Amino acid sequence: MTLLLLDLDGVLREFGPDDPVEDAFGLPRGSLGRLAFSLVGPALVGEVPDARWRAAIRDRLAADVGPDAARDAVAAWSRLGAVVPAALDLVRVVRRRHRVALFSNATDRLPADLRALGLDRELDDVVTSAELGAAKPDPLAFRKALARLGVPAGETVFCDDSAANAAGAVEAGIDGAHTPDTAALHAALAARGLLGG
Repeated sequence: MTLLLLDLDGVLREFGPDDPVEDAFGLPRGSLGRLAFSLVGPALVGEVPDARWRAAIRDRLAADVGPDAARDAVAAWSRLGAVVPAALDLVRVVRRRHRVALFSNATDRLPADLRALGLDRELDDVVTSAELGAAKPDPLAFRKALARLGVPAGETVFCDDSAANAAGAVEAGIDGAHTPDTAALHAALAARGLLGG
């Protein structure tokens, strides 16, 4: 049985643009994402909780827009996102014959997000960078994920919308596929015989 290891954001979950949030609070477009990702490193490897990371974003914004607007902007930016229905359909097909696990660069908020989205019932296992103390695309993160899942690299297919993450998987000995959209995900799974026939 093959393990299908999937990324979450950009594969199974999508977010709308940040523009409406930034426009509503008078922030330059692209600024929220840049600030958030400049501060996320420790939360992604489990060194600080998600709540502390979001508080750091809020505190940094407060200097520009004031504490109340900063709080509300971060709350609006921290939306749940939505499941990609066509990608979930593919996961359900693969799960008829194979194990499917999620491997996400994510903070300790991820389990709550998965429950809210209903994805906790659609996957056989979930591994996060916060649990492992290492993040994609580092090959060490992939090796730790496989050790946690108990599956050899040679029996694993990994799909991610980031080419760098797919390359990290390949470096770890995994069959890594860059799947920037659902059509690419379908093609990658079909080419590997994971959709049956």
